[in-house]
Amino acid sequence: MALVAVWERPFRTWHFAVSYRQLLLRSLSDSSPARVDVLFSNVAFLHMPTECQRLEIRAGEDFDLPDVEIPAGTRGEWFAVNGGVGRIYATHCQWHEDEGNAMTPSRFGPLRRTD
Repeated sequence: MALVAVWERPFRTWHFAVSYRQLLLRSLSDSSPARVDVLFSNVAFLHMPTECQRLEIRAGEDFDLPDVEIPAGTRGEWFAVNGGVGRIYATHCQWHEDEGNAMTPSRFGPLRRTD
């Protein structure tokens, strides 16, 4: 599996929009002025904890895939989070680091009811 990104800091689920199929994970750290937002787009499958002490994202299919059928023709790829504890099927994984806080709008926004 190809390493996409890794951060040694806590993250939590910040926003999930079913209708837009977007998942936003956010890290606000007391030890760093930087905020990190990670956005998964066109999410067709999601299974992961709402909070993580670190975040490691890998892309590919070299892990135990969940027993779920993704409809034929659905664009995307599998992402493993923290060694497969979390699994996401989506078309994109992007991130942005800035000096925002919890109330600062995301670069990926506006996301309803978060900004």
